[in-house]
Amino acid sequence: MTTPQDAHHQDSTPLSSGTTKDKAIEAEGIEQVTFVHLVRAASKLDAELNRVLRPLELTSATYNILKVLRSAGGGGRSCGDISEQLIAQVPDMTRLLDRLERLGYVSRERSSLDRRMVKVSITDKGTEVLESLKGAVGDCHIRQLGHLGAEKLGVLSELLRVVLNRAIGGTTASSRIGVGRAGH
Repeated sequence: MTTPQDAHHQDSTPLSSGTTKDKAIEAEGIEQVTFVHLVRAASKLDAELNRVLRPLELTSATYNILKVLRSAGGGGRSCGDISEQLIAQVPDMTRLLDRLERLGYVSRERSSLDRRMVKVSITDKGTEVLESLKGAVGDCHIRQLGHLGAEKLGVLSELLRVVLNRAIGGTTASSRIGVGRAGH
């Protein structure tokens, strides 16, 4: 298991003041360096969660689908509704639902009024698997982020919420850096 201290020593761009970090920020800008750290951190955190989920043949994407369906109650959701609520976009929703259905975690029902519409619902087995994972997933998140403490986690969460709201709002990098303006 890699400790935060080990990860710090393995990283080529130290978080504390140092020449590698300073050069990267000078060359690329703090926004790009921060973006790279954010994407790398998300990838590492997701990989660790996937290791926890693997014994039940789940991934973070299929786990998230089950959580979205559980929140729907007995009403189920359309594939489009599920996609809108996922943490990360998935290009292969049908394949993921096929896997979950094969495992007995979801059921699909075609609408009698509109044959193109399919309602997906979580099964009792799917609800049971989510319940059985509560402790292991919670422990995983504590291992991943608990070292930050409540105050830093609150600040990080708020900063990420602001970034996410901006991203959802459709503000693009090209509009911010002046692409398309006369003279650029």
